Amino acid sequence: MLLLIFGFVLQDSFAQPVIGLDNWFNRETNAKTGQPYHYLWTDTEWSGYSRWGGIFTSRGAVIKTIEKPVPSVLSGIDIYIIVDPDTTRESKSPNYIQPDDIRAITGWVKKGGVLAILANDGPNCEFTHLNSLMKNFGMTFNHVILHPVTGTDFEMGACTNLPAHSLFKGVSKIYIKEVSDINLSGNAKAILTENGKVLMAENQYGKGYVFAIGDPWIYNEYIDHDRLPESFQNRKAAENLTDLLLGHLKNHIPSQSVSKEQTMSSMILANKYFMEKWPEVGKTIITERERPSNIWTRGTYYEGLMALYKLKPDPSYLDYAISWGEFHKWGLRNGIKTRNGDDQCCGQTYIDLYLMDPSKEERIRDIKTCIDNMLATDKIDDWSWIDAIHMSMPVFARLGYIYKESKYFDRAHEMYLFTKLKHGTNGLYSTVDHLWWRDKDFDPPCTEPNGEDCYWSRGNGWVVAALVRTLEFLPEDSPYRKEYLRTLKQMFKALVKVQRSDGYWNVSLHDPTNFGGKELTGTAMFTYGMAWGINNGIISKKKYLPVVNKAWNALVTESVHPNGFLGYVQGTGKEPKDSQPVGYDIVPNFEDFGLGCFLLAGTELYKIK
Repeated sequence: MLLLIFGFVLQDSFAQPVIGLDNWFNRETNAKTGQPYHYLWTDTEWSGYSRWGGIFTSRGAVIKTIEKPVPSVLSGIDIYIIVDPDTTRESKSPNYIQPDDIRAITGWVKKGGVLAILANDGPNCEFTHLNSLMKNFGMTFNHVILHPVTGTDFEMGACTNLPAHSLFKGVSKIYIKEVSDINLSGNAKAILTENGKVLMAENQYGKGYVFAIGDPWIYNEYIDHDRLPESFQNRKAAENLTDLLLGHLKNHIPSQSVSKEQTMSSMILANKYFMEKWPEVGKTIITERERPSNIWTRGTYYEGLMALYKLKPDPSYLDYAISWGEFHKWGLRNGIKTRNGDDQCCGQTYIDLYLMDPSKEERIRDIKTCIDNMLATDKIDDWSWIDAIHMSMPVFARLGYIYKESKYFDRAHEMYLFTKLKHGTNGLYSTVDHLWWRDKDFDPPCTEPNGEDCYWSRGNGWVVAALVRTLEFLPEDSPYRKEYLRTLKQMFKALVKVQRSDGYWNVSLHDPTNFGGKELTGTAMFTYGMAWGINNGIISKKKYLPVVNKAWNALVTESVHPNGFLGYVQGTGKEPKDSQPVGYDIVPNFEDFGLGCFLLAGTELYKIK
């Protein structure tokens, strides 16, 4: 059995992760040579893990062998691997997992370590003491043998019904021989099940992560095709597992970082998928009801498309945007008298297209009239939900920039401060957590299931994007710049603390148990904002580049389908429970705004030097 623990001991963002493989609980010796063997880095025979060690080193990691996992040992490694705890059949005096080992390991994982268990079948693995450890993580192994294989009938060990999980990306068939299944409790979740039996599982434990399988699985004999037929993809699965585990190191920058070329090709692919699916720019959007295509969801998409066009001036992108504006006669969903930010979002792209050709005054006419109508009143409480800050505030900034009139900046700032300080009980911004409640319904005493305040990921992403897109058009000497920058920095600092170890952010920023899991839209907008901050010298590149690299790597490698469809997009709503479930293969009720967020993030990250 293999126990693998990832820690949080990297001294700086660019340190090499250290992978420690146990030779204490697994302490077998070769009867002929008297040397340690079986599931060790140094064992190059079929019984060893030398090939898996090679995958780790190819990712820039350092591998070493570890004895008893006392705290001082755990503090010096980033990954701890224990292979097949000995039974008395394998060792005359086995080193069983003891209470002090359990305290050291569970405490370390809780603080940010990552534990992965690769067990064995019943007769070949010491389960009693192992399960004493694993029950802390909601997982225990059954003393059984599943997937028995006779001779070279390898199909008896085949698994082909593989779920949509990063472990199986690009994998359609794996081999698992003589495996024990896993009982789950608490927050533990199944990764792979077969006939109702859990073969692989995972759990977020404290700040750490736990992975488990009831088989050594990817040792030298069954990682490549020395014996396995070519149809099995254990090598690819082993690479995915390595990346999955390394991804749970909070300060680890994936060595296989996303290149500029891959970033650009991913954006082009995702955008191509959408444009081909929606060739008619004016086609109405039909979900539970029918909506015109100039609403906020499509407006957000065009924000991303315009950002992509600036990096890759493909005429088809520009034509697609102009045709959209022309179809709607450069108008707003509810006309020039609307005060609804959702109606005004399209104006950001209308104005950007006007700036490309100021002779086309029709592009700016209606959105300017709409905002001027708002300025003609004293009403400043329109942005009662934080999404509206993104939809509308950048429009005011663009008009202020074009007409060089401070009234647009002044009114936008008044409305922003009303939302921040007065809506709800005492404003929608927490001066303690430096995150935003979506609207007054989520002010304290409203809490999440774990008792924490409810901070919705995408809602906070909207604010980040709004401030970035406003600052881009705000005069350098504006008295409002300091406030916006201070708020952004406070938010970035708070967001780093709650980034998932795989690079994403949960839909509920302070409660990962409430519909926790990968989510694209909030993750993309946080990536967009932090990348912009790096590019403009607002935040430390050394501190924040690992954060955005990790997030973007997750988005590109785990959200983008081969055809360009984006997975893990939460559909419309206002809180974590809306538009659930969110998943790799689940199509949200709107596909446009998630793509816009993705393109904004990618284009800004592409500019980092």
